[in-house]
Amino acid sequence: MSRDASSSKPKPTSRPTRRLPSSMDTASEPSNRRALERLLGGASLTQVQNFCNRTATGLHAGVDILRILETEAKAGSSRYRDACRNTAERIREGYSLADAMRMQGDYFPPLLLKMVEAGEHSGQMDRTLRFMGEYYLDLKKTRQDFISQITTPVIQLLIAIAIVCALIFINGFFKSGSINEKPLDLTGVGLRGVSGVMIFLAIIGSISMVIGVISFGIWKNWFNCHNILVPLVRNIPVIGPVFTQTAMSRLSMTLSMMLGAGVDAKRSVREAILSTGNYYYMSGLPLTLQGIEKGQSLSESLAAPQVFPEEFIQAIEIGELSGSDSESLERMAIQYREKAQLALKQLAITAGFAIWFLIAAMIVTVIFIIFTQYLSLLYGNLPK
Repeated sequence: MSRDASSSKPKPTSRPTRRLPSSMDTASEPSNRRALERLLGGASLTQVQNFCNRTATGLHAGVDILRILETEAKAGSSRYRDACRNTAERIREGYSLADAMRMQGDYFPPLLLKMVEAGEHSGQMDRTLRFMGEYYLDLKKTRQDFISQITTPVIQLLIAIAIVCALIFINGFFKSGSINEKPLDLTGVGLRGVSGVMIFLAIIGSISMVIGVISFGIWKNWFNCHNILVPLVRNIPVIGPVFTQTAMSRLSMTLSMMLGAGVDAKRSVREAILSTGNYYYMSGLPLTLQGIEKGQSLSESLAAPQVFPEEFIQAIEIGELSGSDSESLERMAIQYREKAQLALKQLAITAGFAIWFLIAAMIVTVIFIIFTQYLSLLYGNLPK
């Protein structure tokens, strides 16, 4: 009895003192904020970047992963704390870090999960997370640059749409002088008043929705569209590099880490190609693995499906001949990442010019319609 009493007393005193701050934080946070975090699901780029950097630093210093995750669970949003805490609990149950992170639903990005799994296989987890921290930092900067580039044109586009709506609304006040006389139509298409504004906004919304659905479908590879689109657009300036450079950077870095750690070629190639997230490149995985099983070189196996860029195959071949394939792949990963950043910046500038052109086209069209209506009204009132 005394042993039970002594062992039961520390539990209510020690454990609540550790969990009290988190429970107070949870109680102080608005419930709607927690619900919003659950709805959004995934971690932000900043959270993922900080997670990778701090975890890489801790692992490099020899800190246990459980200790790192427990520290991470003390700060950040409630969703982030829950994800780190649950990940630590799954690791205690015997799961690997990649599997434990995958059990958090869609919170951690799929690419990070793939790279963590590759890092576990290669035994270079700190290096992998360091690379991913730099990758997400570059992605965050590129996204910020992209948004800053198109913010002003988008605002001006919205202003142009508002002006057209105002024109349609004003058009509803023009009435005909007689039964046989048509009222003045500034739009030239019969849109008038509030109903005309609603029709116009419905058209704009439908076009935007169609573009959004198509973009989402391309991202998710609906109808296996990557196999059709990537070969068509990868050689197109500005657009093509966005589809290829990022994927090749992931492939090069993953392959470099796994080969450098002594992982067998078949497993290294499989994980590297899957890490691209590009279904066009992933379609060449069976032929590549068959080539490796037949004893072909890495460059010959990767060239077999004819989906990878020739410069990539040539660089791997040179690396094999020189005996420095891992170092060559690491250099290529850095080069591809820099090219991807430049491609995204160019895409942002091009998107800005495209929006400017759309605004100019709308303004010119409105002016032309109004001028045409004015001429028809003027010549219609002249005596015959």
